[in-house]
Amino acid sequence: MASPRVLIVDDEQPLARILSFALENEGYRVSVANDGIDCMNKVSTFAPDVVIMDIMMPKLDGLEAIRLLRQNQLHRGMAILAISAKSTASVQREATEAGADCFLKKPFQVAGVVREVESLLAAKGIR
Repeated sequence: MASPRVLIVDDEQPLARILSFALENEGYRVSVANDGIDCMNKVSTFAPDVVIMDIMMPKLDGLEAIRLLRQNQLHRGMAILAISAKSTASVQREATEAGADCFLKKPFQVAGVVREVESLLAAKGIR
């Protein structure tokens, strides 16, 4: 069975590298996108099982990117973990309404992100 694929979408490159390293060490195939537009380009070719989506990004923010992913029949089955430093109840609600499966507040423990990815995959019967 192929390793599950995770797409990290975050304009904070140091954080994206740390998450990428941690997930690769757990056996995941990982790709990184720098913003929502880059995500939309990579999602079709990489076909992630899970997308870790930052909410506040330039060009195309995470909420709109989540909405676009959920509108496309091909991408509706992927799990989406929204992350943001802005973690008010309204932002969390917006992320869920847009289509995110769950939300984590930055800063977070990297191990917590790995556990959340594992949980999302297990819920979808992937791992």
